[in-house]
Amino acid sequence: MPDEFSPSGLRRIRRLAFWVRLMCVVGALAVVFLPFVFWAQADWVAQVLRDEWRLPLVQLDTASRLGGLAASLIPAGLLVYVCWHMWALFGCFADGELLARTPAEHLRRLGLGLTVLAAVQPVSQTLVVLAVTLGNPPGERRLWFGLSSQHYLVLLFGLLLLALAQVLLEGSRVAEENREFI
Repeated sequence: MPDEFSPSGLRRIRRLAFWVRLMCVVGALAVVFLPFVFWAQADWVAQVLRDEWRLPLVQLDTASRLGGLAASLIPAGLLVYVCWHMWALFGCFADGELLARTPAEHLRRLGLGLTVLAAVQPVSQTLVVLAVTLGNPPGERRLWFGLSSQHYLVLLFGLLLLALAQVLLEGSRVAEENREFI
């Protein structure tokens, strides 16, 4: 435990790290299993596609739903990657490793994951729409691509984390130099 950090501060960090890591595990499990549950239930899929995406005519045969599932698993995989690095980052924090290269690297990978996720989400949504409308008759097939403020915010947050990772990396370098002088 570094001398620069108070015991009470480290206790608060460890408590926060416990809860964040627990949320990462729950979130990763949900991200892995929910797409399978969702795409297995044609009525639920039809309702979401109709109500939220305004797609009145969709094909929900097994092949279309498997295509939709595959498209959904692309961002889900990235979210698991993001949850892993957040879990590892807060593990470093819980161990008192605050101004070091390892947490900076986890933060950098977390930021990269979110930045890539911002680009992958709209593509994944396009692939879902293609999967469920490809079997429609000519004139009823849809090609949809959309960007939302959610994608923009994920991109900004990913870039913010990349910048903070660079700052943490520089801070760890300065802390290492200071330790060498002593």
